[in-house]
Amino acid sequence: MDIFVARQPVFTSDKKIFGYELLFRLSLDNVFPNIDGSAATSGVLSNTFFSFGLNDILSGKPGLINFTRDLLLKQTPLLFPKEHIIIEVLEDIEPEPEIIDALKTFKSQGFRVALDDFVYDQKFNDMIQLCDMIKFDIMATPLDTLGPVLRSLKNELKHITLLCEKVETHEEFKQARAMGFQLFQGYFFSKPEVVSRKGLSANQVTNLKLLNEIAKQEPALDVIEGMIKNDVAISFKLLTFINSAYFRRPTAIDTIKDAIIFLGLQELKKFINVVVVSDINPDKPNELIRSSVIKARMCEQCAHVIKTRFTPDELFTVGLFSAMDAILDMPMKDILEKIALSEKIKDALLGKNRMFSQLNDLITNFDHGQWNHTRFQADKDSQLVQNLPAFYMDALKMADAFLTSA
Repeated sequence: MDIFVARQPVFTSDKKIFGYELLFRLSLDNVFPNIDGSAATSGVLSNTFFSFGLNDILSGKPGLINFTRDLLLKQTPLLFPKEHIIIEVLEDIEPEPEIIDALKTFKSQGFRVALDDFVYDQKFNDMIQLCDMIKFDIMATPLDTLGPVLRSLKNELKHITLLCEKVETHEEFKQARAMGFQLFQGYFFSKPEVVSRKGLSANQVTNLKLLNEIAKQEPALDVIEGMIKNDVAISFKLLTFINSAYFRRPTAIDTIKDAIIFLGLQELKKFINVVVVSDINPDKPNELIRSSVIKARMCEQCAHVIKTRFTPDELFTVGLFSAMDAILDMPMKDILEKIALSEKIKDALLGKNRMFSQLNDLITNFDHGQWNHTRFQADKDSQLVQNLPAFYMDALKMADAFLTSA
């Protein structure tokens, strides 16, 4: 059975990860809300998620999952651990007595409940009393129209967390936060906040020098060793990574030189790229870095099943750096003037390579759970598309392993 899973980040007001909304299909032709709500289907649904491993998907954070009316009445959410999920009640579900009873059961068992894509009507008052979270889709109900609603519900909303979804710009994020929203969902974090020609800090310049050295055709390992030794933070992270359970070493490595030798040049390149990117702007959400690592790993894996002018390592680099404009809040062209990458990689990052642009578009849409994209439908039987679910799960695990150390 083909299983497509994606997750969409949910942020707190200080841009930290609160959790993820989980999206999935059993194939490119089978959307979750249309799954038959029988007991057998509920069993398949549960087994699907447990076969992936909720911790692998959620990285220890809570997951928001949509449940249809039928699945709620079948009490399917009870198959999941209450610590890991938040039950999302779809917007087309009416507050009929059976639904209210089901929500009371979930609450009595310790589950959290969210009302999805909420549009207020007095008939929903009983549901509001039973929920812990309300999600407002600001494409359906723009922020400018929500002020009166939030003010009129002020007393009812005292015990409820407000989540603003489809937040696509930093201006929307700031406006929603000022209106009292505590959680935010959307891709505002993956775009440059202010595209300007501001200068780089001393730390950023040092990091870019390290990137330049590792990007050379024949990097000088003694120079790299010296640069790492002069940066306490990177030294610590390298030794932490090399001695982690990921490598299962019987004896510890305690010198930078030995760590470099053990990793080898190709893995050292990846590690330095990830560490530098994760450190280059501490004000950015960690999820932006995590998303970059996920894309890098997926690009690398795709190189094994498609014909391309890039090596797998080159595609890893292109995928990792593809959000550098958002990380540094600078135009990509200005950033690339400071990094000694090959012209081939620079062209890809500037959108001049058609193959990478198509691959980047495909991976981005997969990561966002937008499986109705025309490329998925046209190529759904291709080796690339069929491998994407496995590539995605592997990339999630790799991102967690790297960023735990980074």
